[in-house]
Amino acid sequence: MTVIHVPLDEVRDLLTRLLVSKCLFRFDAEIVAQRLLDADLRGLTAYGVTSVPRILEALAVGDIDPRGRILTLHETPALAVLDGSRAVGAVAATKGMQVAIAKARQVGVGTVVVGNSQTLGAASVYSLLAAREGLIGFVTSSTGPATVAAHGAARPAVGNHPVSWAVPLRDRSPFVTDFSCGSTSWSDVDAARARNEPLAEGIALDTDGQPTTDPRAAATLLPMAGARGFGMAFACSVLTGGLAGGKLPIRKRQSASAEDSQHFFQAFDPSAFIDPERFAKELNSAADAIRRLPPAPGFDRVRLPGDDDDDRCAERIRVDGLPLDPVLHADLGRLTPGGWTRIAASSPPTCNG
Repeated sequence: MTVIHVPLDEVRDLLTRLLVSKCLFRFDAEIVAQRLLDADLRGLTAYGVTSVPRILEALAVGDIDPRGRILTLHETPALAVLDGSRAVGAVAATKGMQVAIAKARQVGVGTVVVGNSQTLGAASVYSLLAAREGLIGFVTSSTGPATVAAHGAARPAVGNHPVSWAVPLRDRSPFVTDFSCGSTSWSDVDAARARNEPLAEGIALDTDGQPTTDPRAAATLLPMAGARGFGMAFACSVLTGGLAGGKLPIRKRQSASAEDSQHFFQAFDPSAFIDPERFAKELNSAADAIRRLPPAPGFDRVRLPGDDDDDRCAERIRVDGLPLDPVLHADLGRLTPGGWTRIAASSPPTCNG
């Protein structure tokens, strides 16, 4: 597919100007732009710049408050409960993990739940915020109604909750997981639909609860690994909707942007548990031993989760820039005051209401 490669700073600049023109404070717009780029740089394109039209639509219909301020409802030295105030999800999620990091620095483990929010996009960009600070990060989230079946059921019962862990490895790529509790992600279903390719067996059900490989007919996903995925999804529902005082997915009825999203963030400071030098040495030794294992047939080498994404990120920063679909590139330029021509920071666009 033909793509247009755009330097990262140009994409960041345009996204910031576009969001400011939709009444976001510049500080918030810069956060959203960076989180979208973070996702794209790691190859999580469904949660990167391609999600801008969805954000704009939610702003237009009032599901997102462009100037929502993140409020603290309850706080102790180790935890906080935040109200996302219907701001763009990336703003609330960034604040949530930043608070968790600060509390982990203070007492060893920081836990934050965020309610009344919007979808946060790629969970791993937030767990990585902790890893970049030398902490272990954990993230899960709940957005929209149930779309994943209970094990043994033919109807949706839980959300396709993301689960992400990020573990820092000194002088090496961090260990990063980012997966959904369902058998696949809805973005992968959408991609299969766009390519006119069938889904694998055992992934989805149609509106009648019958197995289907047609991505256009897929209405419900089956849980990853059967009962295990269902159990993990329900636990994520409790950590997010339950602890944040929201609804669990089976009780949500509106669209994902119309319903509240809830998020869960946790940061662990290894130095509160063990000598940090010993921790780093043991993790690096184990990671190196895993990467040195002989590859199985069909593989060129053994990788830890996150290695490929980190390589992709480094390459795009070094050479390529961000690959954008030409239609999206044109749409973003058309929607943004000044288009792809950079505007000096001293002359920000005015809010057009």
